[in-house]
Amino acid sequence: MMENPDTPPPDKVNLALGTRIRAQRIKHNMKISKLADITGLTSSTISQVERALISPSIATLKKLCDAMHIPISYLFEDADAADQEEAAERNGSSGAGPDLAAHLKMYASFNLMGLSPVVHKEERKILSPNPGVRFYLLNPNLAGPTELIYNEYDPGAGTGPGLYTHPGAECGLILSGELVVQIKDDIYTLKEGDSITFNSSDPHSKNNLSDVMCTCIWANTPPWF
Repeated sequence: MMENPDTPPPDKVNLALGTRIRAQRIKHNMKISKLADITGLTSSTISQVERALISPSIATLKKLCDAMHIPISYLFEDADAADQEEAAERNGSSGAGPDLAAHLKMYASFNLMGLSPVVHKEERKILSPNPGVRFYLLNPNLAGPTELIYNEYDPGAGTGPGLYTHPGAECGLILSGELVVQIKDDIYTLKEGDSITFNSSDPHSKNNLSDVMCTCIWANTPPWF
């Protein structure tokens, strides 16, 4: 299967990701051992993530971000946007800084922050660096009550080992291929045209166990990336 030409090199994505995780850990005055105790991850895993030696799963990123009280979206924003948010936070502005409490206040209505309401295909932001998994944000930004994501799961790829949770609810529609969604102890095999809705607070996972790519649209409220 041909690689998606729009996907950036994994080493570059992981390097930026690791750099931001390390910067946030230092900002919160956390040693790797302390972060490991909070998240349940090993110090070796965290160190390898920070040095871009491995690609962290969504579940791993969720644990790290929860421990440092930041939204996952902060790790994937453009560097300039992140710098502006950091500056706004330091200056006491109302910008959406890398603080989860502040981030969660922005749900009443969409705030485009001067951006166009249209997102062209080549302008989509990639929210996940997982090997074989690509999440493309269809919203101009995450400053609103809902996030809409175009997902691509290569054969055998998924959200990572184990189940994960986050606040809110979600709904997905399979556009092509198959996706196996586990919610607690229940397992659902979704095919083209199928949709699913569930509470995100229920432990869940998503995996493509077929031999063809799965594409789907996913909506989350509130945004958790």
